[in-house]
Amino acid sequence: MKYSPGDGVWTVSESAAKIKDLKEELGDKEYDAHKKAIQNFLCAYFSTGSCNTSQGDSINPLGASTKGGKILKVRWALPGAGKSGGLRIIVVVYCDEKKVVLAEAFKRRTDPTPEEVADSVTNL
Repeated sequence: MKYSPGDGVWTVSESAAKIKDLKEELGDKEYDAHKKAIQNFLCAYFSTGSCNTSQGDSINPLGASTKGGKILKVRWALPGAGKSGGLRIIVVVYCDEKKVVLAEAFKRRTDPTPEEVADSVTNL
């Protein structure tokens, strides 16, 4: 099945302080452009039929949240930083509900620690 961003509900977790900081840093126009690009990128991934497999080094499944969502880590490039210095976005996906929650974003060259991931998906 082919998915598009309009097929589901997309939200940003209320506790995603770093995403809110990023929005202020980038400005509304650039933030919205990245948000739409991430939605399209994830929809292409969902259209493959599995949220359980990696997509190169761009999308990696990390397990499940306590409420049954699939946790994904997405590597995302920022202008001038590329993927290696860009974002690591933690996403929780509820496939049956067609709901995607951006849990948090980490700006760095290294991956978030398991503790940081767990903290970002608490209550999701």
